[in-house]
Amino acid sequence: MPSSMLQQSTHQLDELLQASPAVIYATDAAWWRGRLHYICLEIETLTGLDREALYARPESWLELLTPGSRQSALTRLARAIDDNSDRLSLDYTLQKGDGALRHFQDDIVIHRNQHGEIVELVGSLTDVTKRQSLLERFEDLSDQLPGTLYQCRLTPDGQLSFPLVSAGVQRLFGMSPTRIVEDPQEAIGRVHPDDADTLWRNIHRSATRLNVWRCEFRYRHPRGHQLWVSGHATPQREEDGSILWHGFCEDITLRKQAQLALTESERRYRFIIEHVSDLIMLFDDEGACRFASPSVQEVLGYVPDDLYGRSLIELLPPDDAPRVQRRLHEASRQGKNLQLELRARHCHGHYIWLEISCSPYISPLTNRYEWILGVMRDVTTRKLREMKLHEMSTTDSLTGALNRGAFLECVKTEIDASDAMPSRLSLVIFDIDNFKKINDTWGHAAGDLVLASLGDICRSTLRAHDIFGRIGGEEFALVLGGQSLNEAAKLAERLRQKFENVRVEFYGQWLNFTVSFGIAERQEQESLEALMHRADMGLYAAKHQGRNRVNQALCKDT
Repeated sequence: MPSSMLQQSTHQLDELLQASPAVIYATDAAWWRGRLHYICLEIETLTGLDREALYARPESWLELLTPGSRQSALTRLARAIDDNSDRLSLDYTLQKGDGALRHFQDDIVIHRNQHGEIVELVGSLTDVTKRQSLLERFEDLSDQLPGTLYQCRLTPDGQLSFPLVSAGVQRLFGMSPTRIVEDPQEAIGRVHPDDADTLWRNIHRSATRLNVWRCEFRYRHPRGHQLWVSGHATPQREEDGSILWHGFCEDITLRKQAQLALTESERRYRFIIEHVSDLIMLFDDEGACRFASPSVQEVLGYVPDDLYGRSLIELLPPDDAPRVQRRLHEASRQGKNLQLELRARHCHGHYIWLEISCSPYISPLTNRYEWILGVMRDVTTRKLREMKLHEMSTTDSLTGALNRGAFLECVKTEIDASDAMPSRLSLVIFDIDNFKKINDTWGHAAGDLVLASLGDICRSTLRAHDIFGRIGGEEFALVLGGQSLNEAAKLAERLRQKFENVRVEFYGQWLNFTVSFGIAERQEQESLEALMHRADMGLYAAKHQGRNRVNQALCKDT
């Protein structure tokens, strides 16, 4: 091309590009190390470099770049050429003659001929020094954060990139910001395979609905270990349809490990609670049930929800509830464990025996108990066996009466109660008339049958709280609380008549028997021995007077 035509063409380009904020240039395939085809006049305003000097010696531009910038730019350009790319964006730093640093963004279009050979590189230089300054300030601030700030872009064709990543990404992901910006798939590929689908599903949902993206995922660090990452980002739609997120990621490995450990611990304890045979219940400070283990169905017949909010006292017999409530409150108030046996009402209405161990939780803030943990075990079978053994050790199996030792203990208790709260108390002693003759005539089996018949009549006639005991072979006694001498005499007479009229069948023979009674009402502060002696004297008098009669004993001072 003639020199005049070239000058005219350059002048026309200068006129056209005068209003452009960028510096446009064109080089051959060697870039600044080859031939400079064109560079607009604004290069002198932008950098202070003489355009004609650059035409004469283009490599002087590369010489002004800082070493790191120059090497990075050349490497990336070579890679783009090898990859047959048609576009490339470079960021590099230029040092001016006065030592000042300027930062440029160089957007390059690579033109090729029909054979794929590069014919020209056209670049657009933009001074991004202010932006770089802001980025550096951004990096300084973001470096103080525990995680990393970033921008993520998803194009309409599904390509994901990171336009901006703070320096904290190096600590978090073990990769430099530049590396992630240049190769976003390397970072994405390190997401744990089991979490990748969830990650992408959340990304697409956020892109579709433009709502905040949130996700927790595992990341395989380049150093070989695994960490948990939590990320959230706010999306916005760009003019070309791309979605740009502004977000933050942080390492939550320790928190996640603690959370997973807590979940595992809860799973183990729930497994224990759901399979332990003992009933576990938790009560608040007002005694209301806040938790019942599934075993409550086996023990009390309820499902756990049936008991929620109900008081333990509701399950106890009315006569036991105040005592149990008082003991439980007192022990819990002092922070003491309490073990006791109590009766509880089954959902079907009957009562069972429970052995319960109660442990209070004392709040360190209020120093008062807030919870009571109760571990309960059904001991009904054992309790019934113990009661049966106790009954066998205190009760005469033939007549159902208390044996002599148990009877005397009960009389002493009644006397003590009478002294504490004065009330009337009468003692009746009676025995079968001529019992030896029955044994001698009919045998001991017949005598046992007579004794059993006497026991049946007494237990069917007496009140529930009357005390009935066998104190000798054929000798019996009654303690009648709250009964005067006359009232006791009426009861004895009623019994005497029943004994007299009863007929006992023994191998086809009908046996009858009579009973003699001695009665005494306890006087003030009278001892058990003195009371029994007077009643015994009354019985002796009844025998002496002809038997089959009731005789009231004289007062001790008569």
